[in-house]
Amino acid sequence: MNAQPPKYPLRFLRWFCREDYLDEIEGDLIELFEKQAEKSPERAKRRFVWDVVKSFRLRNIRSFKRSQNSNNYGMYKSYFRIGWRNLWRNKLYSALNICGLTFGIACFLVIGLYVFDELTFDLQHGHADRIYRVIEQKSVKGEATTIAAGSYKLAEESRSSIPEVENTTRMMRQGRANLVDPENPVPFQETVTVADEHFLEVFDFPLSAGDERTALKEPNSIIINEDLARRIFNSTDVLGRNLQFSHRSSPLKITGIFKKHPTNSSFTFNNVMSESSFYNADFFKQTMAYDWASTSFSVYALLNPDADPGSVSEKMTRLVLSNATLEEGTKLSYSLQALKDMHLYSEGIVDGARNTNVESIAQGNPLYIKIFSFAALFSLLIAGINYTNLTTARASSRTKEVGVRKTVGAMRSHLITQFLIESLLMTSISFALAILIVNLLLPSFNHFVGKQLSLGISTDYWFWLTTISLVTTIGLASGTYGALLLSHFKPVSLLRKLSLQRKGDLSLRKGLVIFQFTISIVMVIGTIVLLLQVGYLNETNLGFNKDLLVVIDVNTGQARSNFETVKNEMAKVPSVRDVSVSSRVPGEWKTFRTIKIKNQGSTDDPLVSYMIGADKDFLRTFEIELADGRNFDTPLDSSSIIVNETAAKMLNITEAYGQVVDIPEVSRDGAFGPINDENKPFSPRIIGVVKDFHFQSLHEKIQPLILAYNQNPIHNIDYYSVRIAPTDIQGTLDKLKTIMVSNAAHDPFEYHFLAEQLALFYVEDERRQALLGWVALATIFIACLGLFGLATFATQQRVKEIGVRKVLGATVLNLVSLLSREFIKLVLIANVIALPIAWWAVNTWLQEYAYHLELKWWMFGLATASTIIIAVITISQQAIRTAVTNPVKSLRTE
Repeated sequence: MNAQPPKYPLRFLRWFCREDYLDEIEGDLIELFEKQAEKSPERAKRRFVWDVVKSFRLRNIRSFKRSQNSNNYGMYKSYFRIGWRNLWRNKLYSALNICGLTFGIACFLVIGLYVFDELTFDLQHGHADRIYRVIEQKSVKGEATTIAAGSYKLAEESRSSIPEVENTTRMMRQGRANLVDPENPVPFQETVTVADEHFLEVFDFPLSAGDERTALKEPNSIIINEDLARRIFNSTDVLGRNLQFSHRSSPLKITGIFKKHPTNSSFTFNNVMSESSFYNADFFKQTMAYDWASTSFSVYALLNPDADPGSVSEKMTRLVLSNATLEEGTKLSYSLQALKDMHLYSEGIVDGARNTNVESIAQGNPLYIKIFSFAALFSLLIAGINYTNLTTARASSRTKEVGVRKTVGAMRSHLITQFLIESLLMTSISFALAILIVNLLLPSFNHFVGKQLSLGISTDYWFWLTTISLVTTIGLASGTYGALLLSHFKPVSLLRKLSLQRKGDLSLRKGLVIFQFTISIVMVIGTIVLLLQVGYLNETNLGFNKDLLVVIDVNTGQARSNFETVKNEMAKVPSVRDVSVSSRVPGEWKTFRTIKIKNQGSTDDPLVSYMIGADKDFLRTFEIELADGRNFDTPLDSSSIIVNETAAKMLNITEAYGQVVDIPEVSRDGAFGPINDENKPFSPRIIGVVKDFHFQSLHEKIQPLILAYNQNPIHNIDYYSVRIAPTDIQGTLDKLKTIMVSNAAHDPFEYHFLAEQLALFYVEDERRQALLGWVALATIFIACLGLFGLATFATQQRVKEIGVRKVLGATVLNLVSLLSREFIKLVLIANVIALPIAWWAVNTWLQEYAYHLELKWWMFGLATASTIIIAVITISQQAIRTAVTNPVKSLRTE
C-alpha cells in the first residue's frame, strides 16, 4: 500500500491556504512526498510537515474576514430564532422544561450560597491563608485535653525566636461588665475582649475612625464597633470620648471605631480593650515575666508565605518546654489550626480562652456541608435529567424538520450546534428566572438561617464563575444526547417518519427516571427522619421541668452578697412559685465548671466531673427528683454535695450515707489547678443522689455532675431561677425587675426563659431540617414535572390505540392502568433502590446525636407511599384526560 501524507498537516494546509493557490501548492507537496516516500516513508513524512510549515507565508494565507464572520453571525442568529420559535410553538413542553430547570437552579443557588458562606468563614482577612490559631495538647497522668489557647510568653517569644513567624497576637476574655457613658450613666452589660497592639496588624478589622497602628497601643484605650457606639452614645462620631468600665477605676478612651463583622466570622466581639491597660497590675507583671505554659490567652500566629505550619508548631513546643516548669507526668505539645478551618473543624477542641460570643455562633458541621452540597448538585442534575428525558421523548416530532435540513445540505455539526443553542437558550431563560426568584426569597431565607446572603454584583466572583460553569455544563449536557440522536439518522429515514425510538433510548429514559426518583426518595426519607429527630429533641423528658422558668443573670457583687434578701422579696410576688440561686443552670450556654473528684483515701487518680453550685431550693424549683439521701437544708451543708446517678456510678456509690470525697483540682481557663493557694483539697460529704437529668444538649451524653451548696469554695452564684405562674407574665417580669434594680441599681435586668434558651441548642437542627425539606420537595416537584411530560407524550403517541380499545369496550380504569403501569413500575424500582441507601444514610447521620429516635419501618413506608401517590396523581391526570376523550376524535387524528 502506497504511503499517505500525514493527515493533520494536510488538513492544516487546506485550512489556511488561499483557494486559488491550494491546488498548485498541495499538488507539488504531494508529488514531492511520493517521490521521497519511495526511498524512506518516515523521512518523507517529516519532510512533508516541514514543507507545509514553510508554505505558511503571508501571501499564501487566505482571508478570514467578513464573509465567514458574516455567514457565521447570520447562521447563529438563525439558530436562535428557530430555537425561540420552537419554545413558543411547544408551550407545554417548554413550560415543563423551564419550570423544572428554574426550580433546580433556584435550589442550587440558595443552597449554594449557604454552603459557600460556610466554606468562606473568616476569609475576609487579607492574610487569612497565613493566620493560624495555636492549639495546646496537654496530657496529665494520662488525661488528655486539647485547648485552643496558649500563654503570654508563647505569643511574645515566638515572634522573635521563630524565623517563620512574621507576627503574633494575643487575646483574652475579660468577662461581662458594664460599659457606661459618664455623661449619660446608663449601663450596658457587654463582654469585654482584650488584645495586644499587634491585633490589628494580624487581622483586618477596618476602622471607620482612628489609626489602626496606634488604636490598641496606649493603656486605657478601647475600640468599639459602630453598633455599640450607637447604643451607648446614639452616634458613631465618638472618637476620643470616654467609657467607664465597671472593672476598672480609670476611664477608657475610645481610640477607634470598627465596622460590624460579617456574619460568617468566628469573631463576634463588639469592643476590644488594649492589653497595655493591665501592664501595671501586679498579676499581669507576673504573667509577663513567668507565663510560659498557661491557657489564659487565645494566640494567633501570622506565618511567612513559605512557612510550614508543622515545623513551626514543633519549634513552639520546644520553645515552651525549654522554659516552662511542668508538673511530673505532664506532657505538652502545640499544633497550629488554620484560621479557615476554625468554623468547621473544631470538634473536640476546648475553646479555653473564649474571646467571642460563642453562644451566638453555631459551630459548623462538615457533614452537613457535604449533605447540602450533594443536595444542591442533585437538584440541578435532576432538572437536567428532566430536560434530557423530554428532549429524547419528543425527538420523533422533529423528524421532518431535521430531514429537510439534511436534504438541503445541513451538516451534522450544524444540527448539533442548533440543538445545543436551543438547550442553552432554555437554560439561560431558566437561569434568569431562578436569579429573580432567589432574590425574592433571600430576605426571608436570611432571617431564617441568620445570615446575610446576597445574589448580585457584590456576590463573590468565584461563586458566579462556579455557578455559571455548572449551569452551562448542565445545559450543554442535557441537550447533547437529544442533539446526537436527532442528527444521527439519514434524511430518508427521517422523511419517512420511521421510529426514532430505539431500545437503548428507552432504557436510558427509564434509567434517568429511576435515578431521579431514587434521589428524591432518599431526600424525602432524610427529611422525615430529621423532622422526627428535631421533634424528639424538643419533646424528650429532660429530667427537670423547663417551662415557665425565668433565669436572671447576676452581674454584680451586690446582687450576689444579698441574694437571700432578693429571694425573699421575689418569693412574696403572688405569681412566683419558687426561687433558687445557682452558679449554672441546666441548658447552660456558658462554660460549666469542671472539677476532679475521688473517694477519700482512694489511691486511684481523680476523675473529672461537672459542678453546679446551688442552694436548698434548686431541686424544688427545677423539679429534679431525688433518688436517694436528702437535699441541702441549712448553711451547715456548705461542706456537703449531691451527685447525679452517673457520678454515683463513677464513684461506685449505690446509696448516699455521708461518704467523704476529695476535690483537689478545678478547671480554670481550660486547665486544672489547685482549688486554693494552700493546695488543700475540698473534702465534702455526699448527702444525696439525684436522678440523671440533661443539663447539657441532647447532642451530648449525660456526664457526671456534682451539686455543691451555694456557699462552696469553688464557684459563686451567677443566676436567680424563678418559676412563675402562667398568668400575667409581663406583670411578673416587671415586678422581678423592680426587685433586682432596687437591690443592684447598676446591674441591668437581664433575663431569659429557660425553655427558649434550651431551644437554641436545636436551632441549627431545625434549620437543616427545613432546608433539606424544601430541597426534597423541590426535587420531587421537578421529578414529577418530568414524569408528567413523559406521560403526556406517551399518551399522545397512543391516541389511536386508546380510541380502538375504547371502541372494543375498554373502561376508563383499564386505560388509565394501561397508560400508568410502566411509569409506576419505574417509581417502584426507584423505591427498592432508595430504601437501603436511605437506611444507611440516616442511620449513619443519627450517630451524630448521643440521644436519638429509633428507626421504624413506617418512616420508610411513609416516604414510599408518598412518592407513589404523588407519581400516580401526576401520571393519572393526563391518562384520565386521554381515556375519557371521545374515541371518534381519537380515530380521526392523523
